[in-house]
Amino acid sequence: MDQESGDRRVSRRRVVVDTDILSMFAKADALDALASLLGRDRLVITPAIRDEIAAPLQYGYAFPHKVLDRVPVVFLTDAAQEEYGQLWTAGSSLGKGEQEAIAFCKTEGALFATNDQIARNYARAQGVSVLSLQALLRQMWESGAQSRAQVRELLEQIKIADYLTVPIEVEAEIFAED
Repeated sequence: MDQESGDRRVSRRRVVVDTDILSMFAKADALDALASLLGRDRLVITPAIRDEIAAPLQYGYAFPHKVLDRVPVVFLTDAAQEEYGQLWTAGSSLGKGEQEAIAFCKTEGALFATNDQIARNYARAQGVSVLSLQALLRQMWESGAQSRAQVRELLEQIKIADYLTVPIEVEAEIFAED
């Protein structure tokens, strides 16, 4: 199930969310909305993502605490560690957090949420189901968890908090009627 291109239901599998999406939602004080959509008991991070999200603490930023206090770390099984080693050896341009997440998702059947197009493509090539930021935001209003207006406001908060530029066509994808 690819959440970007068709079936927009979020399954009951665990979801590994990357550093970028987590930091966006944390900075916009909207982690509860993300956790509510995905399921608080399903939202997880890997050790490398934990390390990435914690790095800004050294520079005085407080938003990582919001993530670290709410999102549990899942450790890689032996199979996931072996898969991670293969991905690392293959020389992908992805960072450690993305590669570790993809290895975990591939071996554990979890979903991977990332805003990075290269990471999404790579994950799909590895057989991992992905969720983009736009798919997550769209699912928020389609599921009834929030109104379309609330999701528009959330996107505006994310854009301001994270200095994010969202192309018009991406916003159209989030809010278009099917």
